[in-house]
Amino acid sequence: MEEVKHSTQKERRICDTLEPVLASHRLVVHAGLVQKDYESTRHLPAEVAHRYQLFYQLTRVTRERGALAQDDRVEAVAIAVAYWSAQLAADVDKQVQAGRDQALREFARHAMVTS
Repeated sequence: MEEVKHSTQKERRICDTLEPVLASHRLVVHAGLVQKDYESTRHLPAEVAHRYQLFYQLTRVTRERGALAQDDRVEAVAIAVAYWSAQLAADVDKQVQAGRDQALREFARHAMVTS
């Protein structure tokens, strides 16, 4: 488990993290999660249960401070998306560097053969 600290406004950070992923249709959600999300609030009164559901929060979050009464689930998704986005970007950077290293080795090998 790793502690995450942020210094920016929570709603803005959530939107900035999720918007590119959602706009490009890259967030995949298991159908079981949708059902579990709904069922997890069945014990609450109907008039407030929706506030605690991920997909309610996800469809109503805005950059305005206090946009949602509850934002715990959408914030957890934003933290996960930020983590995986960073991991995937790091992998891409490693692949680019590996490609550069390979090209440099081939250039050096070719230079040695022709000299």
